[in-house]
Amino acid sequence: MKCDIAVVGSGLAALVATRTLQQAGRNAVLIWPGLSSLYFTYATVDVLGYSDLTTTQPVEQPEAGVAKLIADHPNHPYALAGLDALRSGTTLLIEWLRAAGFTWQGSLARNLLLPTAIGTPKPSCLYPESMAAGDLQRDEPIVFCGFVGYEDFVPELAASNLSRSWGRGDQSVRAIRVSLPGFDTSRLFTSIDLARSFEDKAFRREVASRIRREIAIDSVRVGVPAVLGLTHDTDVYSSFAAEVGHPVFEIPTLPPSVLGLRLFDRLRKHIQESGVEMIWAAPAHEAEVSDGQCRRIYLKSAGREHPIDARAYVLALEDMVDGALRAGVHTVVDPFFHQSLAHHAVPTERTDESLFRPQPFASIGYAVTDRLQPSAGDGHPLARNVFLAGGAIAGYDPVGTKSRGGLAIATGYRAAKEAMAA
Repeated sequence: MKCDIAVVGSGLAALVATRTLQQAGRNAVLIWPGLSSLYFTYATVDVLGYSDLTTTQPVEQPEAGVAKLIADHPNHPYALAGLDALRSGTTLLIEWLRAAGFTWQGSLARNLLLPTAIGTPKPSCLYPESMAAGDLQRDEPIVFCGFVGYEDFVPELAASNLSRSWGRGDQSVRAIRVSLPGFDTSRLFTSIDLARSFEDKAFRREVASRIRREIAIDSVRVGVPAVLGLTHDTDVYSSFAAEVGHPVFEIPTLPPSVLGLRLFDRLRKHIQESGVEMIWAAPAHEAEVSDGQCRRIYLKSAGREHPIDARAYVLALEDMVDGALRAGVHTVVDPFFHQSLAHHAVPTERTDESLFRPQPFASIGYAVTDRLQPSAGDGHPLARNVFLAGGAIAGYDPVGTKSRGGLAIATGYRAAKEAMAA
């Protein structure tokens, strides 16, 4: 198969890169390797939540925080992608979300603090409208509402934790539980089951009525697990909040995240509806390079290898989930150029004993040039027409600094621009 530019990946960086190419009128093919880490994410776009891995003070202004990070660390992926790529990529994403039917809020000027499912404040830059009322910079008391028999959200835990870090009086955070019509609590049901049920108007009305009876006071806001519709979240959320009679906000729960399913399934479908060709469930595993150029890559497909010939390639891979890295006992290698990315005497050197400390494996990835080309470490590109985006770039931990979304946007946009220039 021949194309203009091939994008390989199943994350936000791949989607942003593909959308950038599409908006520029280029013939892009999106190669979706298979399992995506997107369904395990929080489903907000975090540009920079914390300035480094040791601080507990959240960043208030993400754009200013990224600018300082770039000044202090000129080799950081944010510095290589550039602040302009973050700004332009964010504008592109917001416009795309609107075109795809979503209502999102936020900007690079300010982070919101939103409560997680365990009641910890989390800085977020861009977020769905259905989460906005959870902003902890607002003063209204919070009622966490769980559902009887639903195990993926424990309102008492969330209320207890949040009251210690944010509470403004004895009644500023509390928890309730309501039963759900038609659900047998002796059987396990999931977030997906609930999300489908909440798309039914009668079901929403009855649940809202039960919540109103449990609250029985005014001037509070209600946090519920993010199950308000599997696909059409804006309509379901708006009607449910009106029925409850209080500001309502959704809280992402354990994976698979309904918010992640809503967002990334819709963006992927919108890409296809806009005319971009996609190749499904075919991991790319080999690059053929000659004279400093990648001539083709090979995909694993049923019964044979499938070659893709393109003028340029964007490897927008996130982590080991979508095949960016191959970890052996001692060595971590990349699947395209078979370069050693890290070597350890024993595998346990890749991890820290404490889950709450920075993990060495999180910083393993490709060395890149100042144009985001994969490098052998000597500054020269392994292939001049290949560009990297996403979490597989070496030297930073996007989880610890809450910056995965912003880095995906910035590197995805910049890699697409470099691919077009190549």
